[in-house]
Amino acid sequence: MKRRVSAAISITAAISMLAGVPVWAGEADTTDYSILEGKTISFMTCQGKFFDAYQTMADAIEKDYGCKVDFQVVPDDQYTSMTNLKLSTGEVPDVFEQNTPSQNVTLNVYEYCEDLSNESWVDRLVNPDMLKDSKDGKIYALPKESSSGYQVVYYNKELLKSCGIENPAPQNYDEFLDILKTIKEKSDAAPFLQTNKDNWETQIFMTGGIPVLLGDKAEETYEKLLNNEITWTEIPEVVEILQRYIDLYTEGYVNEDNLSVGYNDAAQIMAEGKAAMYLTVDQWATDFTMNYPEVELGSFVIPFGDKPVLPTGNYVQGLFVPKAGAQVDEAKAFLEVWSMPEYQNMYYEANPGYSAFNDVEGGDATPCVQSIVDEYINSGNYVYELNGQLADANGCFNDLWNFYVEAAAGEKDAESVWEDFQWIYEDYMAQQGVEAFE
Repeated sequence: MKRRVSAAISITAAISMLAGVPVWAGEADTTDYSILEGKTISFMTCQGKFFDAYQTMADAIEKDYGCKVDFQVVPDDQYTSMTNLKLSTGEVPDVFEQNTPSQNVTLNVYEYCEDLSNESWVDRLVNPDMLKDSKDGKIYALPKESSSGYQVVYYNKELLKSCGIENPAPQNYDEFLDILKTIKEKSDAAPFLQTNKDNWETQIFMTGGIPVLLGDKAEETYEKLLNNEITWTEIPEVVEILQRYIDLYTEGYVNEDNLSVGYNDAAQIMAEGKAAMYLTVDQWATDFTMNYPEVELGSFVIPFGDKPVLPTGNYVQGLFVPKAGAQVDEAKAFLEVWSMPEYQNMYYEANPGYSAFNDVEGGDATPCVQSIVDEYINSGNYVYELNGQLADANGCFNDLWNFYVEAAAGEKDAESVWEDFQWIYEDYMAQQGVEAFE
């Protein structure tokens, strides 16, 4: 028996008012949910973004609205190229997941995706400003969370304790290196796990470290790069950060199998004590804690400069609706349902975190992530990663990330990475029609 949607909305709205949160539906919501009856929504995402809770949500939505969800889960290393191919050919799913707004330019959402700025769920957003596109101020995706992408070292507390290290909090880069050296001397574990099978993981050290080291010069440097006033090779900070990364390998701090293991392998490696620390994003720590509750993680920020500053993403995971989709109206109605508290709560019950909506409780976040939020996010002691600040160039960054992997493998030095990337960068910007590069 299908739900009477109008009644359900009224009840939810009443509960929201009683709880003191804004009413998210009712008169303001004119969505025709009946169009979902008997439909199947194709939902494309990648392995790293898909969660079992998605299926739980989809099963409940099918029961309540008669709408099935067909999840199309693509391998991580194929996802970006496949998404761009589908958008350019018009062979698109009804909904797809990607970072927003950092990937808006690369996706060319202006041509290929629906403007969702006037959808009723927008009024319930915790952090709407982060979602607004830097070019036109529009919102193109329904967010999964209010913030994400904290680039942090997560460590096996018991393993570090066995090395005589408790509650590490390095205040400068030399202190970080001292921790690595101690672990190498006192343990058989790899001090610093790297999963270079996935180049997006490789690049975290650089995309976070470069803006921290640039400090007050960051904004001016980005502007000059985008205006073709300087080259990458003329920025000493980018060479220094990459050289530091290469040095971790030459000093023997990184796992020898780094080129053959990926992000999805990291949890088991850390849980088994084969590696002591892993630089990655916050979602990994949340997943790890759920799957390996017997292993306690700690966390700290690498102090690339003269004090610890958190590099973080200016993006969240978002659900986009392609203009070429066969069911655009149905897809928008589906997103409205997907955003409802009762379904969002299913996700956060299984994956506690930071909800995108002010009427959804995120649950109890993983302690080693919450401590980072408390110390850095809530105090404003953070900078946005390089990728997000140079969104216009994101389409060629995969080549840069591949160069990073080559540098990690000893096939390139720091200077040659930036020399080779400069040619790719100039060519890409020219192809995009950026006047300064023509």
